[in-house]
Amino acid sequence: MKRFSTHLKEMAMINAADLDAEFLSRAQKVTSFNLGSSDFTTLKYKSEIQYLFRTHFFKKFDLNKTIKGVPTREGLNKLIRQLKSLDKTRFNYLHEYPLKGVGPGEATLFFLLDDAALGGGSASAADININGKAYEVKAGNYNAKQAAYKDFKLGGTVPLEKLVSAAFSLRNEVDPDLRMGKAGKAEKNGVNGQQIEAIMKNPRLAARWEREVERPYGKLASGYLNKNPLILMINTTPAKFKGEIYHVGKVPENKIRVDVITQGTIKPKIALGPMS
Repeated sequence: MKRFSTHLKEMAMINAADLDAEFLSRAQKVTSFNLGSSDFTTLKYKSEIQYLFRTHFFKKFDLNKTIKGVPTREGLNKLIRQLKSLDKTRFNYLHEYPLKGVGPGEATLFFLLDDAALGGGSASAADININGKAYEVKAGNYNAKQAAYKDFKLGGTVPLEKLVSAAFSLRNEVDPDLRMGKAGKAEKNGVNGQQIEAIMKNPRLAARWEREVERPYGKLASGYLNKNPLILMINTTPAKFKGEIYHVGKVPENKIRVDVITQGTIKPKIALGPMS
């Protein structure tokens, strides 16, 4: 009790004018709530959670502007850009909101879509359900030089072993100087972009790559990605588009290509036009 009284006296002696107001304002900001993943898998507390994020993250956001029914890329990006303009730091918190089994951006979708509930992260569940319709959500990046959305993986159920084996075989037929790459060492469990370029410079190998790897992969990837409508979200790059939507809906098979093969799996890239 004596120590507490002494502490109060010391606090009383502090001159408020000497305190860093900016630091205190930042330190008192709420960045997370006592919420679990299960709170986002139902609409039961939808209004309450939307209210919490609006009140503590985006005070000037009008909750009457949230989206009912099927989302569109344009509609989502309009609201996402508004949130970023209100408080970019808080938007980043929302984009990366820590929920077990939930990917980047999914809390943002829950907040902005009135009819959306998250899948909860189980292997069999959809990433998000909107009016009972399952959607697949991917968080990747947009590469302006390649004009493609990339840096994400398909699900582990897609049978890629035969295609990976064919890709390794083709890689090993490339001229050693090209196959080894700039570092002078070929990746044992992968085929990088430089090695794919080397394959494509050889007409015979390029024809085999298209026949044995590229076309079969496009078919498999299309079957997986188009099982449910897609929401492709920018995860981190380009920074100015972070958290925004690249595409909503299905993806034509001919727009899906092999990006790289790494750690024994094939990463896709999707070219549906520029990010704007």
